[in-house]
Amino acid sequence: MHLRPEDVYAALARSVPWRTWRYAAPEYRAAVTALAEAPAVKGPPAAPPPPRDPALAVPLAECGVRVEGGTVLNDLLADLGTRSR
Repeated sequence: MHLRPEDVYAALARSVPWRTWRYAAPEYRAAVTALAEAPAVKGPPAAPPPPRDPALAVPLAECGVRVEGGTVLNDLLADLGTRSR
């Protein structure tokens, strides 16, 4: 079974008090700009747009590439380091 990220997000949002970070339109654009190469987005656009940032649908459609979590791991870890202080 393959779950779409937006399905996972919706399921977690219903039962776990958490929020995503660094996955909104500005962060996506910055990550795409920093990547030398990125795999293409597979499948049709999500409908409706991702609930975490409806504006994310625009750069996803324009750029058409996936940003894997590992490519921004240093940014995510740096955020965690600053939050624990």
